[in-house]
Amino acid sequence: MTEAELRSFLLKIGLVGSSAQLHKFRGGLHNSVWRVSTCDHSLVAKEFSAAATGTLFPNSPEDEAAALRRLAGLKVAPDLIGFWPEVKLLVYDYVEGEMWDDDVVGVADLLLRKEAADPTGFRHVVLTCEDILAEGDAFFARCKRIPEASRPSLTDVSRAKKLSLIHTDVGVNLVGAGVGLRLIDWQCPAVGDICEDIYSFLSPAFQILGERPPLTALQIRNFWDALQRPDLAQRYTQLRAAFAWRFSGYCAWRAEILNDADVCAMYNHALNAELRYMETSNDY
Repeated sequence: MTEAELRSFLLKIGLVGSSAQLHKFRGGLHNSVWRVSTCDHSLVAKEFSAAATGTLFPNSPEDEAAALRRLAGLKVAPDLIGFWPEVKLLVYDYVEGEMWDDDVVGVADLLLRKEAADPTGFRHVVLTCEDILAEGDAFFARCKRIPEASRPSLTDVSRAKKLSLIHTDVGVNLVGAGVGLRLIDWQCPAVGDICEDIYSFLSPAFQILGERPPLTALQIRNFWDALQRPDLAQRYTQLRAAFAWRFSGYCAWRAEILNDADVCAMYNHALNAELRYMETSNDY
């Protein structure tokens, strides 16, 4: 959808007036995202490309709309304005503030607030160490070049006592700070283990792919101190290597199939950092 087409559609449905200002955000591997500003309000309009298959991140507009509805009132995600499936357009309130920078305490608090959401009805992701490792194996099997790395040994991890509505791609998809921090880009939500969301924040690869340096040891310790959930810290320790193996496979695969040399280099950098993370000892 061009800027003119988006403006025309928003005018047609009565969401904005003729004086609205549109600004397209840079980046975005899958979707086109615009800031829509009126004299007294700012919105985000997201036009979705085709749903992704064979990946960890399905890119479903229907699921993002459902997640934003489910999270309403929890101060976790932006407020949904509307979803128009015929044009694959999602509109939600613009979250004021800068992209996340260093507020690990805010992230810990946000993840705990998110636990109040009912996960029922969303896709299920795998939960066991064995199944997570198997997904990593499948990604590496697609690659022509497999890095020299040892597959983590299988760990007997008890199932999570509670299933959560998880984002699956926390990384730096965060805007604001403190109680105003919000988690954006909910196009791949799932029913799963909160440890998967913790992993997708603490993982160096996710930070690198968000064009940020990996978190420091101090930031990670501060995150766990703020979370105050030793039960989750223990589960995370048991699952981390499996999560890292899977995402390493994903990064290796993406580095081979994408056409942009700079993006491929970023995925290779993320891959190498994740393999090192997989082999480190406790980080809290």
